[in-house]
Amino acid sequence: MKRILKAPAATELICEKRFSENARQTVGFKLKQAFIISFLCFCAFAAFAKAQDQNDEAPIKVDTLLLTIPLTVSDARGRNVPGLKKGNFTIFQNGEEQEIELFLNEEAPMNVAILLDTSFSTRDVLDDIQKAARDFIKILRPEDRAIIVSFDSRTSFLSGLTYDRKILSKAIDQVRISETNGSDMPDAILSVVNNYFASMKGRKAIVVLTDGQVTGRVYTAQQTLDALQKADVLLYPIIFSKNSSPSNASNTNSKSFGILKILTEETAGRFYEKKAAKLKEAFQSIAEDLKNQYLLGFYPQNGETVKTLGHIRVAVDQKGFAVRAKKKLSF
Repeated sequence: MKRILKAPAATELICEKRFSENARQTVGFKLKQAFIISFLCFCAFAAFAKAQDQNDEAPIKVDTLLLTIPLTVSDARGRNVPGLKKGNFTIFQNGEEQEIELFLNEEAPMNVAILLDTSFSTRDVLDDIQKAARDFIKILRPEDRAIIVSFDSRTSFLSGLTYDRKILSKAIDQVRISETNGSDMPDAILSVVNNYFASMKGRKAIVVLTDGQVTGRVYTAQQTLDALQKADVLLYPIIFSKNSSPSNASNTNSKSFGILKILTEETAGRFYEKKAAKLKEAFQSIAEDLKNQYLLGFYPQNGETVKTLGHIRVAVDQKGFAVRAKKKLSF
């Protein structure tokens, strides 16, 4: 009887041991299997992350190297020429033709900063300045935005960049003449670029209404030019006078006019000398300029930096047409 009882007990013990060993082996196998799966998942994730990082880095690199050139084309009579195609243009770098990688010619929304000179010397034409600014707002399309800024020795933002015409009109009404002479126009332009236009894509322009009696430090003017070119902002100074002709006004302050003309030419804008009563004509011309603007882009040879870009020229294949583009390209 004892023998009969011991055999099952021994068998149970052996089975128990084998079960335990099998269990341990099973658990061990599952742990190894889980480890292998986890390791493979980790490797796959790492490879995916690396590929993703490379993908994420690619557009940043491309965007950094692509150089853009906003430009306008005019005929022999100075009228804007819309409707040209990519094939009508050629970009040359140091005399060698470059592949045009970006071409935009459709009408796009405009972002315009209207800068009003409120220094004491403009006291006789303030009403005309305000009326002209209101007229310009009327020319803007519903999708266009504007901002009103006044400047004398300081810069004042009278509105934000907005579609709302009521806000813009109210801002124009708030303009007041300063009791002191002097207008630091370069600093005012630099403030607008840094605060609004530097990181913004699209068509951007700064319209400055001034009597031309501009003050400001030379290094500020250079900083302003660099900022305008880098942000692809076109500058449109409008010099106005009340009782004298624009030419007489320019002769009285040739240094200031020289700064304005350089900033204008280097950014592909236009320089206007108008009597205050005719400012509306200048605004209409500026609006047409912006509506008919082209945007071309290319990748520089061998990924050069700004210092080694050399000479850049844009040509159009239509006889009698002239291209107006900024003279310096920046990353």
